[in-house]
Amino acid sequence: MVVSDKAKEELIDVNGLSINVRSWGNRKSKSAIIMLHGYAETSRIWDDSAQDLSRDYHVIAIDQRGYGGSGYSKDLEYGRTIQVEDLRKIIEEKKLTSISMIGHDMGAANGIAYTAENPEIVTAMVIIESSPDVLRNGIENIRKLVSIGNKFASIESAMALFKEYFPYANNDQLRRRVQSILKVGDKDQFFYWDFDPMFKDPTARPANNNTSQKRIPDLWELIDRIQCPTMIVRGTHSDLVTPEAMERMHRRIPGSRISLIEEAGHAVPTDQPGQLALNIREFLQNLSNNVF
Repeated sequence: MVVSDKAKEELIDVNGLSINVRSWGNRKSKSAIIMLHGYAETSRIWDDSAQDLSRDYHVIAIDQRGYGGSGYSKDLEYGRTIQVEDLRKIIEEKKLTSISMIGHDMGAANGIAYTAENPEIVTAMVIIESSPDVLRNGIENIRKLVSIGNKFASIESAMALFKEYFPYANNDQLRRRVQSILKVGDKDQFFYWDFDPMFKDPTARPANNNTSQKRIPDLWELIDRIQCPTMIVRGTHSDLVTPEAMERMHRRIPGSRISLIEEAGHAVPTDQPGQLALNIREFLQNLSNNVF
């Protein structure tokens, strides 16, 4: 198996936008782990875990529309329906035949929707720090993080501001987090958020009659339709997902298991990437229907 520590990047045109897709490991395999980032993140939050997992698996991480190297929607189409449609077309373009779906936060919600609608292709799922029922405090902390500034003079100055929101990350992890969600400006040397600026505008609304306005099934309804083996992951210090919400998901997904990551908050891929990769690997390797 060909394994590479460095991600290969490619742009795939879907639904009128170029979506940035990054991959590691045996790229010829038609089975893959797909990793979906959360709100105000990019695919680079997965770098540590993805490189670890690529020793055994074909790993694909996607910059969802409006984030990282992917295009911005001029009509502000960023709803779950269109995000899942992007995902479906990328999987078709890559000609993947089986998938282990891994998502954090918003990415997990998108993964749940795709998994519920495509049981024939998703063989396993990992839901990280996501639930239909979340704590208001966690939502407010994410909003505060995104509002702390529009540009930063250096990675170090951003780290000083971001530290409060990632208390369980060491300095190296915090640096990688900051580098994964900021980019250097085109016209200056300041660092800017690496996503569509409209995400910082609470008044921004999508155009009427676009696909993101179609009815989105309730997440509990989608969870009830998941048929594949599933691992539900929570940081022990999460401010977003409660143990009760995890237990409720566990009860509603037959055969699912719960994984608690010590010394991690909501940002599990940042706080404990090694432990997360280990838990994912053990979960996948223990599945009787593992096809990798």
